[in-house]
Amino acid sequence: MLRESERWAEAASALSGTEGLSDAAYILRLLSFELLLKVLVEEHAGVFAPKHHRYEVLFELLPEPVRERLLELVGERIGPSALADNPIVVLKELGENFVALRYPWERYKGLSEQQYAALGPTWAAQGSPLGAAVFCYHPEELYGLTHAAKALAGC
Repeated sequence: MLRESERWAEAASALSGTEGLSDAAYILRLLSFELLLKVLVEEHAGVFAPKHHRYEVLFELLPEPVRERLLELVGERIGPSALADNPIVVLKELGENFVALRYPWERYKGLSEQQYAALGPTWAAQGSPLGAAVFCYHPEELYGLTHAAKALAGC
């Protein structure tokens, strides 16, 4: 799993440099983190990692000291973040993103192309309130979680 996680991370880096708007690199980063989280579950919880994408459930399978150390390492890497207030909510959103961003049109059913095109500019004009976002990416948190999971996995 560690090797596959690294391969997905490398693929995400390669995609990040391409032109055009796509969530492909982000989805690969999520997959890379998921595999690292599953490595930690198997290593520290002594169980086979479940075959799902509910990151908050995987996180809760970890022993408390491992969860605390993971979040501590994240904080050292990225500083204050939404993880400090409610890591379960952030992890839940990240896992949901892995599923939903592969099929994003499902969140926009019933919208015309014109309505869909207006979503981003309308949201930005409202001041980009997180509560009104269709997807919350948490890029810094994902970066910090991936770094911390790698460290705990010995990478």
